[in-house]
Amino acid sequence: MLKSIQDQLNKTQYTDLSNFDEKTNTFIIPKYTKPVYETKKCYLVQLNSSILNNPNSYVAANMNNGRFPTDEYLKIYVNNVSGKFIYVNGLVYDIINKKDLLKMWSGWLPIDEITMISKM
Repeated sequence: MLKSIQDQLNKTQYTDLSNFDEKTNTFIIPKYTKPVYETKKCYLVQLNSSILNNPNSYVAANMNNGRFPTDEYLKIYVNNVSGKFIYVNGLVYDIINKKDLLKMWSGWLPIDEITMISKM
């Protein structure tokens, strides 16, 4: 593969480049579709580390009156969708033991800072 092509592919944001077929000299890249969050639906999500335990994050400071999420995995119920943000009621989830924990968090989350694991 040409180095210039490899450099351009490395700049992509959402592309998985691990599926390279050396025989045909091509990448098998599935189409990326951004997740859509709907009101009155539940999801299991992973929060980006930039908003976890960070009282100085824009999410805590500007959107949630100084409150910030402290746990990486949440089962969320979407109450409102507004642009690039969703307002959620969340239940902390232990991903390793696959069980709900007795801890909740509610507030606005930026859609770009969360990863949808599954729709419930």
